[in-house]
Amino acid sequence: MRDFYDQIVGRLQDDIGSAQPDASTAGQWLDFPGCVFVRGEFRAESDGPAIAASGLFISVAFDESAGRGILTRAASGERQMTAIAVREDRAVERAARCGDRPAIGLALPKASIFELGLGDAFQALFKDDGAGTAVISLTASPRIEAVAAEMFSPPVAGHAGRLLLSAHAAEVIVHALFSERGRIAVDPATDLQRMRLQSVKERMDADLAYPWSIDELARSAGLSRRSFNQKFQMAHGASAIDYLRAQRLDAARALLIHQRLSVSEAAYRVGYAHPANFATAFRRRFGHSPKRCQ
Repeated sequence: MRDFYDQIVGRLQDDIGSAQPDASTAGQWLDFPGCVFVRGEFRAESDGPAIAASGLFISVAFDESAGRGILTRAASGERQMTAIAVREDRAVERAARCGDRPAIGLALPKASIFELGLGDAFQALFKDDGAGTAVISLTASPRIEAVAAEMFSPPVAGHAGRLLLSAHAAEVIVHALFSERGRIAVDPATDLQRMRLQSVKERMDADLAYPWSIDELARSAGLSRRSFNQKFQMAHGASAIDYLRAQRLDAARALLIHQRLSVSEAAYRVGYAHPANFATAFRRRFGHSPKRCQ
């Protein structure tokens, strides 16, 4: 695997780097799923060969606003996922190079593909048995665009950051291999709706004390009150109100145990104005009064 890594990113004459002008041109090897990650694109050039090693080279370009968590439709052609499959090693003059738009690239050697049990899916990318390369262009769903943006600018560093990169890389690889064959049906409207529901859930999690209303949450998700209730329950296994109540009570229990707060203070911290109502809800969830946690 290290030979593949050196071949792709180790040669200074290869124009592989980052969409960020001042960023390092070096790639990063991810042991799982066994690929090279770069901030940039692996792009086949029209005037000559571009990829040297056998494997799968995936690029995902995204709208810059995706990195800020804003779900907007990118300009035509920007939200794109391209996969370049190379059946056998090829003698070339240069490797693929990155463009100047926000994008991430993953280079997966053929050995990694087969170790992941995805060899058949890789071979299926070649329509012609004699073809040495195959290029697949797909529209990146809002989910994949958001994943790429988070890989480009990870919210965490260190071991946690590498773990996040690996998880996201695996998701991008699966979509690149199977979306073209219709095995993953990507409905942009459904995908965007799921992300909006997730965003609503995260807003509640971030501010449990806020007096959330169903009407406000539904507006945030771009849904009617009735539709929001149904879709939130389908997505998260509980109604929004039941989910919020459970999160508040779980957080209050942690405050009572670990911070030794009074029952009234814990209730207030998670949005209960009346300690008596809090105590009743707490007892229903945990089977005992909140005072037992002190």
